[in-house]
Amino acid sequence: MAKANAVIALGNPLLCDDSAALVALRMVQKQSRSVNTDFIENYSSGMDLLPELIGREHVILMDAVRTLESEPGTCMEFTLDDLRQTRQARLVDTHGMNLATVVQTGVRFGYSMPLHLTILGIEGRDFTSFQEQPHENVMSQMPHIVNRVEQTILEWESANGG
Repeated sequence: MAKANAVIALGNPLLCDDSAALVALRMVQKQSRSVNTDFIENYSSGMDLLPELIGREHVILMDAVRTLESEPGTCMEFTLDDLRQTRQARLVDTHGMNLATVVQTGVRFGYSMPLHLTILGIEGRDFTSFQEQPHENVMSQMPHIVNRVEQTILEWESANGG
């Protein structure tokens, strides 16, 4: 049975900086003491995210992004409105189904979508080199990203009485 909360990481574990969210998720999962949070790796995005979102109270969705507006490893927060404007990165799959559309589809079908959805993008540069770990400039920021995610999980649990 799905837990009330989820941290979902998107990415390709074999493509350098594209694996950043997956690496962060694994690090958070190792240190987290949460019993109310599922930690989910997703390698494709699009409509297959819908079952992972249904019935959740809180969700953090992480993915590597390439905005060219920040240094590699920078963790940025996005809204669904931000994503409605974009047609790039893993937050949009090859069929043009971005996260905003997935959530909207879930609502239209009457599914219970997350009450709180936090979307984190981890700035990367190299999305084509075969390498199972992000570049050092991205890896050096992992402690900050992991702490941010863990702090959010603690806030969820504190708000729900433990």
